[in-house]
Amino acid sequence: PATPAIGTEQQSAADRLAETGGLALSEHQSKGLLAEWGVPITRETLVQNADDAAAAANEIGHPVVLKADVTNLPHKTDAGLVKLGLRDEAAVRSAFEEIMANAAAADAVGNGINGVLVQEMVVDAMEIIVGVSYDSQLGATILFGSGGVMVEVYNDVALRLCPIDENDALEMIANVKGARLLEGFRGQPPADVTALVDTLVRVSHLGAQLDGSLAELDINPLMVLPAGQGVKAADAVAIFRS
Repeated sequence: PATPAIGTEQQSAADRLAETGGLALSEHQSKGLLAEWGVPITRETLVQNADDAAAAANEIGHPVVLKADVTNLPHKTDAGLVKLGLRDEAAVRSAFEEIMANAAAADAVGNGINGVLVQEMVVDAMEIIVGVSYDSQLGATILFGSGGVMVEVYNDVALRLCPIDENDALEMIANVKGARLLEGFRGQPPADVTALVDTLVRVSHLGAQLDGSLAELDINPLMVLPAGQGVKAADAVAIFRS
């Protein structure tokens, strides 16, 4: 793919987000930043009430996921702010009310709740972690790792300085043991490595171009679908420097 270049819309979006003053952006805001760089994200709608949640779920198609869209509250699942596998309107409405009640109990309002995300539930995909961090001497670094417990237990990751090209991305993938599952395993189809490579390149350019204003970016998970079906960022958080 062509190297993504920062455009006026991307720069204005980055400038707006940088004004948040060092706080973590919400998932929805973080994905908006990713989308500016051409990174595919899940289909989702931010809603403020149960009626709109039900309507959004009908438009997206069940099953869906509901999540509180909050800033500075990274462990949403632990706080009861994420509901998975909602298969009908009644389940969506109930989940919305539960999330709002749990948000009040967790003081998510104080952490800046923007509403509730109604999101497509991505299935039959491999979970990957992609991130950007910054070092005062080295600058922007991109991280790629296998998802789930592999990255936590085995530190199964690869790192490169930003930006990278397609060959760098392929080397990173080859250096991660868990990424071998992308080739297909026990009857599972091969994953869309082409789309994954494109996304790694794009994220690395995002990291390089926002060096100095962006402090950290985590995409966890990035869902890699079967070959030809692409990738989708299912959750993300970006943190800007104050």
